Amino acid sequence: MQTNMSDSEQKVKVYQANKTLQARIGTGSLDEKAVERSQQVMDTNKVDFEPIANQFLKELGEAVKKARANPEAPNTVHDMATPVMQLKANASTFRYTLVTNLANIMLNFLEAVRKVDQDVVSIVEAHQQTLSLIVAKKITGDGGPVGKQMQEELQSACQRYFAKKK
Repeated sequence: MQTNMSDSEQKVKVYQANKTLQARIGTGSLDEKAVERSQQVMDTNKVDFEPIANQFLKELGEAVKKARANPEAPNTVHDMATPVMQLKANASTFRYTLVTNLANIMLNFLEAVRKVDQDVVSIVEAHQQTLSLIVAKKITGDGGPVGKQMQEELQSACQRYFAKKK
């Protein structure tokens, strides 16, 4: 089987367990019934994601506004990445897989950006508007063919940006 990953991407990193954490929770396998109960709670979760997401989207909108005014300000990437990271982390809990996938693409983009400019801000702003629409329309799951197209379009926009900046 051939992959598109380079040798450095295929190397596995091994992290040593945090001894303090390990002392608190112990070692060994988890109780199977506890895992099942946790899964049931996740599967029957009725909490509305929209207010949670809207708070992070508001923070992202404010970060975009600041970046638009002064793209070279310190912490610009961090200020935009933090709410995106929160959206990525929380969306899957509420079965908003498309939001998670799009946020993941955006985080990869922001990690690779060397200098914030108006093009970066425009891409992040379009991302924020897209996620706002997905949340408002309550599009859960992966969004089907339209969701796949959204992911491809965001990935393509990021690739075009980097191709332009070479």
